[in-house]
Amino acid sequence: MADEFEIKRFLHDVKNADIIDFVPTEKNRRTRLQIGLTAYDQENLVRNLSVNEYHSGPSKDKDPARTGMIWIFKHDYKGHVLYIKLKEKIIVEGTTVIRCLSCHIDHMALD
Repeated sequence: MADEFEIKRFLHDVKNADIIDFVPTEKNRRTRLQIGLTAYDQENLVRNLSVNEYHSGPSKDKDPARTGMIWIFKHDYKGHVLYIKLKEKIIVEGTTVIRCLSCHIDHMALD
């Protein structure tokens, strides 16, 4: 678990990233269609996550071939709990990128 300072520092990186790169998984696409979440809405909610929405991290990626730490947040969007998994920032040719691996309905919250 991260302390509040670490979470704020990570969220600052997210808010100020040049690009939020959303991984186009089927689960992410299905959620966008199901709840009417536009690409703009999706980016806006990720850029404006709060410390209170922090769930876990930083933790190592489950895929040992991938570097970087994973952060997980849970966000309430119009009555749906969204599971948001972000990868720490990388710099690509001078551009700051945050990868959003997951942004979908949290099925664990439904159980």
